[in-house]
Amino acid sequence: MVEGDEPAFERLHAATRRKLFSTVLLVVRRRHLAEEIVQEAYVRIWLNAAAYRPALASPMMWMITIARNLAIDAARRPSREIYRDHSVLLEFPADAPTALESMESRENESDTLRLQQSMLSALQTLDPTRRHLVIAAYLYGESRHQLAEQYGVPVNTIKTWLRRALLHVRAQIGTMPASAHDAGALTTALSY
Repeated sequence: MVEGDEPAFERLHAATRRKLFSTVLLVVRRRHLAEEIVQEAYVRIWLNAAAYRPALASPMMWMITIARNLAIDAARRPSREIYRDHSVLLEFPADAPTALESMESRENESDTLRLQQSMLSALQTLDPTRRHLVIAAYLYGESRHQLAEQYGVPVNTIKTWLRRALLHVRAQIGTMPASAHDAGALTTALSY
């Protein structure tokens, strides 16, 4: 192995893998973690074959020591630090929404779509003049004065018509969250 003989390493691996695995498994007690540690142990054995000293221990004891020390190190680390490669975490953009934010966003979109459908259905029940007033005022932002000039009625009449139209829409929609009971919610829902 010191000379990079891969077939020699394959024979060594086949002859020793069960012993190293059982040694590591006794320490970490998790099969998937033991497999990772044994793999790392063989990498170290391959890379450090030249450092082996026959006078200190048998080849098997030397390999068991490497594997056991890696297993002890893994067992001592807190469970959240077991995996060394945190580079995957660096690939996520910092401004990406979290899972919770994504779920909330989908829920908000769903709520907005339901609100929009309810409001559009409720607007369809208004007579065409009132429907036009609501859309012109709250979607297109026309002022009460502009609408009064357009319809040839006083501003207060336009305000009354708009108020009654909104009350009718609310009654048609039924129970909605309090935040949806204002003109801003109507504008938001209609603008989607």
